[in-house]
Amino acid sequence: MKFGKTLDSLMVPEWRHQYMNYNELKQLIRNGVSNAPSGARPSNDVVIGYYRDFEELFFTTCRGELTKVNDFFAHKQAEAHRKLATLNYQLDRRRAQQDPRGSSISRGSASSRTRQAEDKRKMPPIKKLRLAMSEFYLSLIMLQNYQTLNMTAFRKICKKYDKNLKSEAGLSWFERFVLVSTFAMTLQLDRMISDTEDLYTEYLANGDRSKAMAKLRVPPLGQRTPPVRVFSAGLFLGLFLVGAIMCIVSYFSLNMSPEHRYTFVSLFRGPISGVTFGFCLAINIKVYENVGVNHVLIFEVERRSALGAMGSLEIVSFFGYMSTLSILLYLLHKEFFIEDPHYIPLVQVAVVVVLFVNPVPILFYSARMWLLTVMGRVLLTPFFFVNFADFWVADQWTSLVVSIVDHYYLVRFYVRYFLDRSDAFEFEPDYAVAVIRCLPAWFRFAQSLRRFRDSGSKSTDYLINALKYFLSIGEVICSTIQMQTISQYTELFESPWTWAYLTICIVSSIYSVFWDLLMDFGLFRVWKGENLFLRDNLVYPRWLYYFVIVENTLLRFVWILEFVLVYQDLLAPYNGKSLICFSEIVRRFFWNFLRLENEHLYNCGQFRATRDIFITRLDPQEERFLESVMNNTEDLRRERRDKKYF
Repeated sequence: MKFGKTLDSLMVPEWRHQYMNYNELKQLIRNGVSNAPSGARPSNDVVIGYYRDFEELFFTTCRGELTKVNDFFAHKQAEAHRKLATLNYQLDRRRAQQDPRGSSISRGSASSRTRQAEDKRKMPPIKKLRLAMSEFYLSLIMLQNYQTLNMTAFRKICKKYDKNLKSEAGLSWFERFVLVSTFAMTLQLDRMISDTEDLYTEYLANGDRSKAMAKLRVPPLGQRTPPVRVFSAGLFLGLFLVGAIMCIVSYFSLNMSPEHRYTFVSLFRGPISGVTFGFCLAINIKVYENVGVNHVLIFEVERRSALGAMGSLEIVSFFGYMSTLSILLYLLHKEFFIEDPHYIPLVQVAVVVVLFVNPVPILFYSARMWLLTVMGRVLLTPFFFVNFADFWVADQWTSLVVSIVDHYYLVRFYVRYFLDRSDAFEFEPDYAVAVIRCLPAWFRFAQSLRRFRDSGSKSTDYLINALKYFLSIGEVICSTIQMQTISQYTELFESPWTWAYLTICIVSSIYSVFWDLLMDFGLFRVWKGENLFLRDNLVYPRWLYYFVIVENTLLRFVWILEFVLVYQDLLAPYNGKSLICFSEIVRRFFWNFLRLENEHLYNCGQFRATRDIFITRLDPQEERFLESVMNNTEDLRRERRDKKYF
């Protein structure tokens, strides 16, 4: 692989613009060679002057790139130095509280000992300290990789310059400027990495270095997906595709009565929509990985055990294959000598639930526990601080309302079926359905209010967003009342609740479209030029943004199509719900691309490449103590060179 592509693939996405621009310098060399004087006997003076001017231009550009890399490296190294001092202080402070004689703080001055005795603040939990140290170590490895990649890039571009222009100026410039630059001096960074390993071993691993390094281990850059996982994903995906084709052929070839088709759709639409949504998420993750959107950081997942696109595909393909088997057994139950096929969907759902909540640390345990934790936080809204993953999951639920209701119908069906009730095969909505339809919108409404409460700026954006979900709840209320009172009127449009429902749906849809485009996607920031109606920084091809603007707007109003088709008896009501269900899944699929890209660009603006683990706030006296410790460090004095690191 060419080094330019290797560099692009190994970059920290949030620091992309802080790397040496290797491809630009390589193109500059190509242009310099191709534009060199040629033709009928150019004079010596012209050739010498051209190459002298080009050499000045090239190395001026290199100096600009070197300054950029040096400044960023110095900033991140100083930031890491202070973070290490803070973590060291917190670990020593914890040791002092547990063993006053074994801490460097307690061995300090009398005032320090007095202060330690008077400090009544709660110590951060050991789990949080481990997480903070692990994430800090990851940031140091990223900075080390940043240094290595840029050093290699400068060396290769100088070598390429010498090769193409038959000169030795590149090597000379590299030795004079790059090898003595700030980012080339790795002593302090190497010492911080070693100190972090020692601190984790001593304080958090009970002196067991092998255990400490197992926890701190960082996957190598460009690590490939294990072949076993690729094989499993391909196997289950192939089985699913074959099974899906057989299901489609069987469904349309069998001569089923309308009642039988209605029961089939009511029993299987929930699982089918769940599998469809799962495949959409797997594609989302694959695209994030390809374009450099750091979804692992955005969701604050442990990088060392992140699932990845191939793991997601493996899971959803397995459940998809299970769904196709269930559907085939249900449709062809006579051929398989199954007397009562209605138990088949129950077996499928039971297997999924058991595998998902299984407490044994197997089968993507960390991913399952992460999702269960996030779901628990969403269900207990607004009693927890709202993270990005919390409101992202709740947003996904708002697009899966029909699927969630279908699973409720499934549970209600089996309760009635086991009780041998005559209404078991009626899949009509009751008041519980209205409550379930309101829940996702309620979660987002409560999260918006909680975020307004927790925000220091008290931004009204959170209240405006809450209003959007309040309108969604209003839709459900008006729809439920309209369905319960429609029998009192001879015509649908005689009911005032029909007009109330249509009005609030139109207002809600328009409101949602504007919020999607302006806030969630961050579009319409540029009103002229090639990025018209978009924004300055784009990750995806430009056409995708215009497509999503049109697609998102149309699918926000797909309920009008469903309403008209059902009203004109061109579509059965349960098929109308299927149209709404899968249209919303498609809309959410494209929404996920632009929403996470917008969050990723925010992280890039902050150069945030790892999770920020807040431990505890230091008071002014502790801040002064840290500064004195940092200023007295021997390595810092040696490498300081008139730079002030905090």
